[in-house]
Order: sequence, then C-alpha cells, then structure tokens
Amino acid sequence: MAITTLDDILAALAISANRMQILKNITACKAIGSFESSWLAVGIPGAGGVAPVYTAGSGYTCSKSTTGAFPYVNGAVQNWLAKMAAISPIAGSLLLVDRLWSCSGMGYANQTWTVTTPGSLPARITDNGVGCQIWVEQFVAAGAASGTLTVNYKNPADGAEAGIIPAVVSAPLIGQVQLVPLQAGATGVRSIVSVVNSATWTSGTWGMTIVKPIALIALPLAGIGNSLDWATLGLPQIPADACLQFLWMGGATTAAQVIADVQLIDK
Repeated sequence: MAITTLDDILAALAISANRMQILKNITACKAIGSFESSWLAVGIPGAGGVAPVYTAGSGYTCSKSTTGAFPYVNGAVQNWLAKMAAISPIAGSLLLVDRLWSCSGMGYANQTWTVTTPGSLPARITDNGVGCQIWVEQFVAAGAASGTLTVNYKNPADGAEAGIIPAVVSAPLIGQVQLVPLQAGATGVRSIVSVVNSATWTSGTWGMTIVKPIALIALPLAGIGNSLDWATLGLPQIPADACLQFLWMGGATTAAQVIADVQLIDK
C-alpha cells in the first residue's frame, strides 16, 4: 500500500520493527571539514572489506549482503527513512548513502587507470544513476601527492563526461574519501570508465566508489546528539537490497565514535 495520508505514516511508525542501531569508530580526518568513510571502520556492523581491484572485471557492485553494509531488511512493500538520530563526541555531519559500486588498486603513477568491464549499477537503481556521486576512497594510506585527478565516466544518458579534482589531497589517510566534482550540468553517474593522474604520488593506492546520497544529519556540538523525523528528512525511499553506510565530515582531526539510530517504515 502506498503512502497517501499522514495516517498512513503514523500507522506504519506504530508497527515499525525495522531499526538499525549503528556504532562506528571512524578514523581521524586529515583536516577539519574533510570526509571519512565508515566502510573500513570497526564497530556495529563490522568493517567492510577492500573492494575488488579495478581490473577484476566483476564484483564491483554492492548490496545489503556485502560485508560492512548496515543490517538492512527489505520491506514487504517499500521502505522509507522515517527517523535518523546520532551522537558523537566530535562535532561533524553524517551523510547516509547507498553504496552502489566500488573498485580499488589504482596506483600512484602518472597514468590512466582503465576499469575492466565496469558493468552496470545494481538493479535497484532504475534511473541509470541520476543523483549518484563519485568519491575517491582510500583503502590504504598514501604518500605525498600533487596535481589533478580526472575521472572519465558515463552519465545517465550513457554520454561521456569527465569530473576533475583540481588539487588532490596530499598524503591521504586510510578511510579518507574525496568527492569528485562532476562535469557542469551533469545529472549523475552511470559507470566509471577510467581515472587519470596528472602527477605521480610517492606511494600508496586508492579506489573509486559510486554512492547515492539518502539523508544528512548535522551534529554541530560535540557530545550533543541530533534527531530528525520523517517530516524533516522528507521521507526518502530506500530501495530493496540497499548497501547502506555513512560518510563522516569531521569537525576535528581526531577519531570519532559515532552512534546512530536509523528507523524505517514499510508501507
């Protein structure tokens, strides 16, 4: 049954048993305002694994069954995000995303890294990647870096576009993620074709991850939580088999223990 009235939402909340209680020990941010992924963070659920290398040719897509995904239960009808609460001893912001596709093993040399058979996004994405984002993800720490990073990708209409990080972060930490600005006018990402370094890093490897943002919650004060209800969140849909995780924007350069409560309704 679809949601057509406020009573539908209230009735679904009254019987909702689909709650995810998360505790993640997220590694320190390199700088205030930089992003860390919860994917490799220990806690509840446990840490995820390193994605397949970019030459694997398969296995890049992620689902609720992928190790590291939040303990998500598919709805009998349709899951909607109805509440999200969080607290951390460090001020910051949490972005809840659906992790769709990820690869690793791209190196530090000044060259082009071409993904072998990138394939399609998971079947739960029915709009060919509208609204999806690309992030550089550090599965290991890397050495000093300079120059630009260019990601060649396909847009939702299967057209070729390029997103450029004009100045990569030098010596990125493990777990760090950097958003790739998409080409002007872009509506999303369908697949990643290749990545080009304009300069050589001194060491380390990195990968690329495609996500679809779902909701953001700000924690502006250390040790004081925040809670958003369905009306504030906008009741976003969460598709079946979603691979849910957090991206953390730190308000300090220290590690953050994040506790979150995510409640869904099935309607």
